[in-house]
Amino acid sequence: MSVRLAEPPLTPDAPEAHDWLSNELTKPEYAAATPNLFDRLVTEFLGWLGRLFSGSIDGPGDWVPVLLLLLLAAAVVAAILIWGRPRLNRARASTTQALFGDRDTRSAAEIRAAAARAAAAGNYDLAVLEGYRALCRDLDERTIIVLDPGSTAHQAAGAASRVFPAFGDVLARTANDFDAVRYLSVPATAQQWERIRSTDESLRAQRPVLADMVPEVR
Repeated sequence: MSVRLAEPPLTPDAPEAHDWLSNELTKPEYAAATPNLFDRLVTEFLGWLGRLFSGSIDGPGDWVPVLLLLLLAAAVVAAILIWGRPRLNRARASTTQALFGDRDTRSAAEIRAAAARAAAAGNYDLAVLEGYRALCRDLDERTIIVLDPGSTAHQAAGAASRVFPAFGDVLARTANDFDAVRYLSVPATAQQWERIRSTDESLRAQRPVLADMVPEVR
């Protein structure tokens, strides 16, 4: 038994078909199924990885990410060799901690400037104290050593000597100068100030040995 259609089959013309299709594709279920930018990027990246490990990279465009990764790795290695490894687990900035028993939030540059002013005024006691603080704060800021609130002058010198072995003797002498002025009230001399100043200047121009290790001050 055949069924007669109440209306003839729909045969839209081209503009109507276009409108119907556009309206259909605007429904939420179609929009949700369309890959977004992140999906396309992930797909491209996975495809590139597949070509890389299968050895099927043949176009110059496929080598651009490889070259960028190599350049990035070289830059990271160079930064570590020049400035030392950053301590990601440091809970505070070095300029917010105590320095050899005193609360001191100054930067190395600020302490260094105070030392120079004291020396210019002939106050070598203060110049020696500030000069040694500047030296150690600078190494701490560069993450070459790590100063804790309870660190002593000799502990800082010992930590610095492990990454600057050629300066071991002079670092020990500058720590002695600091302790003598600070704790024994021994008058400082221009020679002691000059030793600390020149050591600080030299260390700033040096690259630490074993820069991938940051000695703890013990």
